[in-house]
This record gives sequence, C-alpha cells and structure tokens, in this order.
Amino acid sequence: MNNIVLSIAIPTFNRAEWLRLCLSRLIPQLEGFYGKVEVTVYDNASPDNTGEIAKSFLTKNMPLTYIRNSENIGSDKNIAQCFNKAIGQYVLILGDDDVVLDGSLKKIIEALKDTRYDHGAIYMRAYGYDNNYVTEMPFQFLHKSKVYSNSDEFMCRCSSGMAFISSLIINKSRIPNIDANKFIGTALVQTYLFYEAVRSAKTNLFIDEYLIAAKRIEQRDYDVTKVFGTALNDALDYFVTLGFSKWAVKRINRKLIWYFFPIFLMQLRSESSAKGAAELSYVELKRRYSNETLFWICSAPLLKFPFKLAMFWGATIIVLSRLVNGEFGRLWVAVQKKLTNKGVV
Repeated sequence: MNNIVLSIAIPTFNRAEWLRLCLSRLIPQLEGFYGKVEVTVYDNASPDNTGEIAKSFLTKNMPLTYIRNSENIGSDKNIAQCFNKAIGQYVLILGDDDVVLDGSLKKIIEALKDTRYDHGAIYMRAYGYDNNYVTEMPFQFLHKSKVYSNSDEFMCRCSSGMAFISSLIINKSRIPNIDANKFIGTALVQTYLFYEAVRSAKTNLFIDEYLIAAKRIEQRDYDVTKVFGTALNDALDYFVTLGFSKWAVKRINRKLIWYFFPIFLMQLRSESSAKGAAELSYVELKRRYSNETLFWICSAPLLKFPFKLAMFWGATIIVLSRLVNGEFGRLWVAVQKKLTNKGVV
C-alpha cells in the first residue's frame, strides 16, 4: 500500500538543457504534495550531461529519483518502463522538453482527488511553443472541461492529442494487468495505454485549460507523417478490435487532415533539403486518405502546388481551422509572432 496519487515519469535522452527547464518548473510545484507525488527521470544512457543536471535537483531534498539505463534501450522500451515501474494510482509520462505550467500540478491533483469520479484517464490541453513558453502562451476565452461517460466521444475530443505523451494521465489502478511492454514497437506506447484505461472506466475527464507547454516538434525529431498517418491509424485499428467505433476513427482522421497535418506539411515544404521527404509524405498520406475529399483540399495541395501557392493555401487552411476549432488565442499569438519575425511589431 502507498499514498502516491500521481507518478510523473520523465523518459529522456540527450536533451539535458530541455530537461533542466522541465525540472526547474516542475520541482517547485511539488511543495505541499510530498508523499502524494513521485517524480522519476529515466535516462536512456544519454551521452551528454543529462545525469549531472538531473542529479543537481536531487540535492534539494525533493521527491525525485534518477535512473540511468545501462544502454540505450529505445524510446518505446523506455516509455514502457516509465509506466510499469510507476507506483502511483495515476501516471503522467512527461516529455523531457515539455513544461508543467506554474500552478498546473495543483489543478491536476485536485482533479485526481475528486471523489465523485474514478476516471480511467484524464486529458490536459497543451500548446506548442518554439522559443519562450511564457510569451508564446495563447489566451483562452472559455474553458470547456467536461466529464465524458462515452469513451468514443472522449477519444474524438482528444483527437490527435491522444498521441501526445505529456497530455495523458492514465489511471494505472484501472488496468493493473496491462504490461506496457506489450506495445513496444508501436511508436505510441502511451496511446495504447491511454485507451486501455479509457475503456476500463465509466468516466474520463477532458481538461480544456492549458496546463502543459510543449516544445514544438521538428521533422528531424521524428517523421510526423509516419507517426500520425500510419502509427496512429494502426492504434485506432487495434482499438476497433476492442470495441472502438469506426465512425469515431473517421472523425479523428478527418480532423487530422484539416486541422493537424497542414502546419507540418508547410514546414516540410519550407525545408530546402526535404524535397524527397515531401514526396514520401505525399505517397504515405495518399495511400491512407485518397478516398477522403478533405485530403485533396487540405493536405495534397501543400505538397503538390507550386511553393508560394502552397504556402498561401496552407496559411488559409490553418487560419480557418483554428477559427473553426475556437482557438482564437492560438491564432492571435501565431499572427503576432509572424509579424514580430518580420519586424512589423
């Protein structure tokens, strides 16, 4: 028996300075939650000074543990051990380059300790940033947090976010017999665990408030098309065998096409060295979505139109998609950033 409500596990590899930022914002929030929260860093045999930075926080008498793998065991296996070794009722596997915003941990614990529910999983909104997570934080007019009793509706609300590791809090006590190693090789260990927990409970919670700042991914980090076009759909196909509805899969994929993919496809086209990658992405997405009209409207033009026209087309789609999704704050921050980079502001 233990009283740990939340295990925060941080898999890391060779990103020492990002880990420093992550821990520097998280550790101060632990005050008042000693004995309720555990934090563990799982270092995948980083060749940089990751260990030195992690150990510098150990000297502050905080509930932090540092574990270094004897060799690089791969991302999937490292994430799997984060879950398997966690002892808390709930588990948050936090990206080493992501930030738990000030005050967010308190809000998370309050949600977890709400005795009215025993949620299978909790999803937290996150926003992407490039350089400064404070100045690039969008504002929100309204928070529409909601408890879902329909797991399909909940997963549709999460949409592509179900693949984002730092947004997912999983109730491990609901799936005590699940071994995360089962999902090694999927590239989305956390997504499979998330759905297993979601379908195990009567309710799940969507927190519609920015609690996490996520370092915006770059093409060199991993292939966005393969992860979200192929690996995520492989996961969705697996979920269907467990009872997930096909109409929900279609809804999620349509949102991927009109909301998620465009910004990454524009980035891909903007990289002069990525012509081959752009063609491969087109082939991969066409194979998956050729029967979807939205693909030919929202994704294909960004990879096939002449460059300037593709950029204009993509910008138009992104503006419309953010407006349709009610993300005025994110759109405003993006416009300000664009104008500032051009020296207008």
